[in-house]
Order: sequence, then C-alpha cells, then structure tokens
Amino acid sequence: MASLIENLITQMNEEYAVYEKLLEASSEKTSAIVSNNLDRLKAATDKEQFLADTIAGLANARRETMDNIAMVLNKSKEDLKITDVIQFLDTQPEFRDPLAAINEKLAKLARRLKEVNVHNQNLIIESLSMIEYNINLLQNLNRAPETAEYSRDMFKGHDGYTGSTTGPDAGKFDAKQ
Repeated sequence: MASLIENLITQMNEEYAVYEKLLEASSEKTSAIVSNNLDRLKAATDKEQFLADTIAGLANARRETMDNIAMVLNKSKEDLKITDVIQFLDTQPEFRDPLAAINEKLAKLARRLKEVNVHNQNLIIESLSMIEYNINLLQNLNRAPETAEYSRDMFKGHDGYTGSTTGPDAGKFDAKQ
C-alpha cells in the first residue's frame, strides 16, 4: 500500500508541475488576446493543447493508481476520492501530510486556472464583439444612403420636388398652394 501512496503523490506532483506550465500558457494567451497578436495567440493555444494532452495522460495514470488503492481498501473505484485516502491515512502522517498538501495545491491551482480561462473567454467574446461592430461599421460606410424618393440632384432644380425645371420661376417654392 505504501508504494501505491508514494506513486500517487509522485503522479500528483507531476500533474501539478504541468498545471503550472498550463497556467503560464494561459497567462501568455491573455497577453496575446489583449495585444491582438494572433501569432502569439496561436502559439499559446498550441502550447495549451500540448499541456492538456500531457495532463490527460497523467490523469489516466493517477486513475489507475486510485483503482489499485480502491482494490486494496476493498472500496468501489468510482466512489473513492483522494480525500477518502487522506482520511484512511490518518494514522500515517508520513503519507497523509504530503498527499493532503499536494491535493490542496492542485485544488488552488485548478481554481486559479479556471479564473484565468474565464477571463480569457470574456476577452475573446469582447474582441469578437468589437470585430463584428467594426465590420458592420465598415459595411455601412460603404453603402450609399438608401431612400425611396431622393437623388443627389434633388436640390439643384433638376427634379420635380423643387418646382418647375424651366422658365423664370424654376426652383422657386409655390406659396399659393
């Protein structure tokens, strides 16, 4: 059992190290979004994807170790949590304390990573909204005013709206009507 707990602690420490790198990549992503640097954003996203794949592999190894611990403790592997193992190790502080410490560190880091990712998501949404606004603005600037009855020459005396187009009273308003 001791070797299983040692493996679990080692695996969780490895996960923590990769999560720290993931937090760093997410912070780089924030900077890239704010500076609107697409090359840096792509590089940060690629790095995040690589680290997420690494974490998935480490998590699978940790799950296998937890399954083995569940078998030794005669517990259901679906129901066994790290906190349950920590409680089981109550009389063995040499294993309990490092396991509890890394579990807490991982939980804090996961919360921080979630905050950064929510912030990045909000920045991306705002950036997309600004892009959409700019596209709409540019599209509207390129359009001529669309009216049903008016033309450019309307105020020059060439249309029926400004009065007669011939004779001495051309372009004058008829007040008698």
